[in-house]
Amino acid sequence: MTALRDDKPEVEVKGTQTLMRALDIMDEVIGGPIRAADLARKLGMSKTTAHRLVQALKSRGYLSVTSDGFGLGPKLLELGVMATEQIDYVRVARPFMEKLSEKTGFCVFVGKREGDWSRHLDRVTGRQRLRVATAPGDRRPIAETGLGKALLLDEDEKVWEDLYREANGGKVSAKAVKEYVALMREHKAHGYVLHDSELGDGVRSIAVPIRDARREICIAISIASAAHYLTDDIVDDLVAAIVATAGQVGEAVGYRAPRG
Repeated sequence: MTALRDDKPEVEVKGTQTLMRALDIMDEVIGGPIRAADLARKLGMSKTTAHRLVQALKSRGYLSVTSDGFGLGPKLLELGVMATEQIDYVRVARPFMEKLSEKTGFCVFVGKREGDWSRHLDRVTGRQRLRVATAPGDRRPIAETGLGKALLLDEDEKVWEDLYREANGGKVSAKAVKEYVALMREHKAHGYVLHDSELGDGVRSIAVPIRDARREICIAISIASAAHYLTDDIVDDLVAAIVATAGQVGEAVGYRAPRG
């Protein structure tokens, strides 16, 4: 007796292949509009298949037609906004913070911007005997802390000036403002902030911004400690570690570095 053959697995395989090809197309479109013929060439599929898939995606709002080819559609943009609004940054960042603290031994913070202030959202305590007193929920003038400065790296110099003056109650010299802006330029060029507290508490920190799917700074992460622990001879290694961690958190919240 001949056994009956179940064709369902083959159908599922074909369906999966189609789905993966459609996802490949959307991955390409993320980098900018592209024509169907170029998609076919880059993804190694026939022009007919590429045309069929992009039309299907367009019909559901995942792709749109532009003068340069197919681009992101309104459905993807809507989903992107919704995903960003629903991100729990503390939940996402926490495992990466714990690994960074375990690797370096230092206290690790994440924080966000609230207008002219920076809010510390979470902390993983390090192994140093002297610990940073800042706790989750604490709020400080954004121009005053390393974490806050990292959150400001995309702002223009006029904003830096205004926030620095505000953090000092307006009682600050033109020379001090100029020096602050020059230091912020250096931070921006390096992509991280090395900050020595001006409050007399002996705290030193290294902070790095984290970007989301819109490539905008959403939160920042920092290592902080008493300055006699966080010494110049280990700064480069710590910078490499925190920059790598910031990149991992960024990827987890949807950031993709520009191509090329």
